[in-house]
Amino acid sequence: MHAYIVKTGDGYLYPFADDVSLTDHEDQAGHFLSMDEAHRVAQGRGYREGSYDVLAVDVDVHKLIRQ
Repeated sequence: MHAYIVKTGDGYLYPFADDVSLTDHEDQAGHFLSMDEAHRVAQGRGYREGSYDVLAVDVDVHKLIRQ
């Protein structure tokens, strides 16, 4: 299954304490269920189109279960 991660010039976005933070490690990046969701989160954090990349990654479906 594919999920999407956001890579910015500052690092990868990942959820932390009901917010979004940054990490240098791709394996710690937050997984988004759609490209649209990934774009919305990046733009909501102030990144403009073209200043970040949304990358498709293969993930285990069980890791995407959200509570």
